[in-house]
Amino acid sequence: MADSNSRLYVEVDKDNLNMPVYTDTCCDLDYSVMQETGFNISKLPAGLREEYRVPAPSGLVGGQIKPAHIRIVRFKDNSGVLVFACISHYIFDGYGYAQFMNRWAEVSRWMQQPQDANKAPLPASLFTYDRSIHSSYRSEQTTALDTPMIEAMSTGTAFTKWVSWLSPETRGRIFKAMLGSSGHTCCFFHVSSTILENLRTCVQKHAPQDTRLSMNDIITAYITIVVAQAKEKASADWWNKPMPLAFRSIFGSKQGEPRDYTVVTYVNMRSRINQPNIGKYMGNMAFGKGVQLSQDQIQEGPTDKVLATLALRIRQTISTTDEKYVGQFGNLLDKEYDNFLRLTMSTSKIKRKLMFSNQTRFAHYDVDFGAGIPAMVRHAPHAFVDLAYVMPANPTTGGYEIEFNLAPDVALHLIRNSSWMKLVDRYDCYI
Repeated sequence: MADSNSRLYVEVDKDNLNMPVYTDTCCDLDYSVMQETGFNISKLPAGLREEYRVPAPSGLVGGQIKPAHIRIVRFKDNSGVLVFACISHYIFDGYGYAQFMNRWAEVSRWMQQPQDANKAPLPASLFTYDRSIHSSYRSEQTTALDTPMIEAMSTGTAFTKWVSWLSPETRGRIFKAMLGSSGHTCCFFHVSSTILENLRTCVQKHAPQDTRLSMNDIITAYITIVVAQAKEKASADWWNKPMPLAFRSIFGSKQGEPRDYTVVTYVNMRSRINQPNIGKYMGNMAFGKGVQLSQDQIQEGPTDKVLATLALRIRQTISTTDEKYVGQFGNLLDKEYDNFLRLTMSTSKIKRKLMFSNQTRFAHYDVDFGAGIPAMVRHAPHAFVDLAYVMPANPTTGGYEIEFNLAPDVALHLIRNSSWMKLVDRYDCYI
């Protein structure tokens, strides 16, 4: 639904359900080919590759804005299936996505059971989109939002106000055009649990005695440093290219400016809010927190000492993400009619940054439609750059799958980083 200011909101009407756009397609490619390529979906026929774009409400289907697009690709001779579930972020976050997929799988398994009098009823499952979970923490008491996020969201522009004024469908078409124009390289790395645990043991020695650094803290710190280093090298390559002297004299002075680097890590607030049934809330409860990395730390690289310092700062920053933070975030979004769009555009204002999401605790590999759990769960190649995800690997493999969406020159320097590649036992990159 859209309100008078063209803001989209979720309204569940059981008598008028907004069903996903659902497409079922057969493919002449054998499933084994996908396995051999490490599930590289760029190997799919061209007509299917376009389906992994992030959905935007760019048009009405049957008079409705469709926030969900599901595509099933059936491989040759029914050798396997690929499920694309592209769902707008305003419906739910990564946790909500995992809950949705598990519920869909549960219903599918139930439907496959024999239809007789002894069949047990479908287990009930309660989900909620009640946003009062946010508004209940709105008050005059506030917790200071971190500086990078505040700066990015506090100032509107003529562009955000204009786009906010547009209808949701027109706005969606603009976003789709913007997403389609951003070139990036997708990289997928696998890191074993043993290697990361050994790293954590080494880094922990440099942390205060009363503080235990988590695997999440350390991998966030490590990824932040090596991506920042890759960006530095890519920037140096660009400035070393032949260019007109006048151009270099005008813009070259910016090279010497102090340049800190920001990682915006997303925190699942469900475990930090004291509300009954908070685990059933499917709306977006992922809140970004910014942590800055200094130029000196980038130059020194991912030593155990630097990792401990940055990981501790990440731990302390995440610990301040509480109920009051949720309240102020909501207050800020509601302050001006275009603030919801400022949030969408805010990441582009933080120039030297990495958006980071750890989803290792989400039940991605519990999904079973009746034929076993997935061989691979992965984000489809995203249209935004400067993104990193840490995902669980298939339980038979163990460890972690780490996904990046980076500018091509940054991705190139990442795979040339010897410190990073020592952690990795396999990887795949494609545009």
